[in-house]
Amino acid sequence: MSEFNILFSAAGRRVSLIRHFKKTLYEMGITGAVFAADAGKSAPASFVTDHRVQVPRVSSPDYIPELLSLCERLKIRLLISLIDTDLTLLSQHKAKFIDVGTEVLVCDPATNEICFDKNNTWQFFTDNEIDTPKVFSENEIQNLNASDFPLLVKPWDGSCSIGVNKVNSLEELHFFRQYVKNAIVQEYIQGDEYTCDAYVDFNGQVRCVVPRKRLETRAGEVSKGLTVNDADIIEAVNNVVAKLPHAAGCMTVQCFKQADGRICFIEINPRFGGGHPLSLHAGADFPKWIIQELTDQVCEARQDAWQDDLAMLRYDDEIIVRGEDIR
Repeated sequence: MSEFNILFSAAGRRVSLIRHFKKTLYEMGITGAVFAADAGKSAPASFVTDHRVQVPRVSSPDYIPELLSLCERLKIRLLISLIDTDLTLLSQHKAKFIDVGTEVLVCDPATNEICFDKNNTWQFFTDNEIDTPKVFSENEIQNLNASDFPLLVKPWDGSCSIGVNKVNSLEELHFFRQYVKNAIVQEYIQGDEYTCDAYVDFNGQVRCVVPRKRLETRAGEVSKGLTVNDADIIEAVNNVVAKLPHAAGCMTVQCFKQADGRICFIEINPRFGGGHPLSLHAGADFPKWIIQELTDQVCEARQDAWQDDLAMLRYDDEIIVRGEDIR
């Protein structure tokens, strides 16, 4: 087997995930290196890869040509991005990477358009009769009264819970609609919140779903979580992901489960989520399954691969480097 080199673009702080990919290559007996490409020099995750490469910003017209050149020169077999703006661009240029021998772990543009625009996400849920919080029209907003609160105001193109605000009155609603860019007004849902990791194979089949109960969050990312083998949530997530056009790899689906059993979906992200290490430690080995598929091995992905009732308690850690390495 030829070398299986992996490139992470916009690696950021995803140290645990990248370490797991490196460990997986070693445990599978596959020769290969893990690279990180980033516009800056100080991304923590880049320091746990085998090699770091600086590239133009995603917004630069030189970004895709430079990334293509890197993939061809370094013989990259798999390209993985971890940020939304990068994924959108890569999905549009996927064929160019395939031409140089690089598989890009990315969904088709149609799925990305559904996931990255909250208006499109709501429309997708509505069209497919998937339970989701109500989004209020401008006319409905003008006719709200005190009994309709609390509500949620958030940007239609946001991520990481940035700009998400619970509002309890008309005054707060008017303020946050001015404050939040591209704001939508949504029904406020209470209940247990779950982030679910769904593995979709390269034939588009959902092979495994891991519900992770969000016990505590910090800056929009889970800091404490618990795996929960909830058959109703697993079935509902399967239904959601199966309706997406040409999904692949890791799909991260967020929902609430209320006391009466209602499962209400709020978001889909077509990438590895920040809390994904919990699923990895529970036994849902997405990196291994991806590599198995791309090396023509039998993919071992299955629903019963992971451990129920496993908790993740995150803490701060640090990587110490010389100052010259980040200048």
